[in-house]
Amino acid sequence: MSPIGYDGPVIDPHMHLWDFAADIHPWLSPADCGVLPGIDKLHHDYLVNDYLADAAEQNVVASVHVEALWDPADDPVNETRWLETLPKHRGIARRYVAACPFGTPSTERTLSAQAAFDRVVGVRQTIGWHPNPARSWVTDQFLTRDPGWRAGVEQARERGLLVEFLMFPWQADQVADLARTFPDVTMVVDHAASPVERDSVALAAWQDSIAQLAAADNVAIKISALGTYDPAPTDESFAFVIDTIVHAFGADRAMFASDFPVGSIQMSFDDIYGLFRRVAARYAPESQTKLFHDTAQRLYQL
Repeated sequence: MSPIGYDGPVIDPHMHLWDFAADIHPWLSPADCGVLPGIDKLHHDYLVNDYLADAAEQNVVASVHVEALWDPADDPVNETRWLETLPKHRGIARRYVAACPFGTPSTERTLSAQAAFDRVVGVRQTIGWHPNPARSWVTDQFLTRDPGWRAGVEQARERGLLVEFLMFPWQADQVADLARTFPDVTMVVDHAASPVERDSVALAAWQDSIAQLAAADNVAIKISALGTYDPAPTDESFAFVIDTIVHAFGADRAMFASDFPVGSIQMSFDDIYGLFRRVAARYAPESQTKLFHDTAQRLYQL
């Protein structure tokens, strides 16, 4: 299969690996959940060769592993230790965005341990509060305002780590405030700021959240998981989200990502990148190269 549109090298800045049989990712255990319908489709191991098979047609030259919500009762550094045992051929999981919950007694120790690994370039925070409790990742709507939690951002800054966010549009003002407070910390928003509600009013509010986030120069965004939040993805519905983000952030602060294997609940790897390529074909070649490769290469020090 020859790709349509951009045909250069691809860096995938958002993918996950896991050993399902180890039962170390409790969020995967339910047959279904309000936050992520269809989760039962992920009830299998997903390792380097599985990813390579899914991505085989898309010229992926490197990828970034993002922490996969390892069991909070266990040491999150164990996920990084496990990743270090996996093969690194063909650039898969060349960099890690690791786990380290902020605002806990062990935050500073965990950050130091994670930063000791050469492949760790950042840490991710789950702050996704939704008005519907069944769809929330967290119970505290204003988690990022807590001084103890914010101390974690400063500690990440001291170690040269970027901070990534799993969030909903309701947290845009909080992330924008963090970006202003910590202007020398690179912050990355996952999954297009999760446009989970699809009616016209909600999408207009999501557009406002994108504008808020983009106003801070130290915030970048991943265009990923679009199928997760769109029950019937089409070129037009993808284009709406992609154009909104690229117009607000520019290609220097936006990047395409697969979110595999989570993205496989709705779409194949080839379908996701096929939609990316068709939509991006309307952009200048330089912008396409940034979205598919250069922005991720720079931000994740690849």
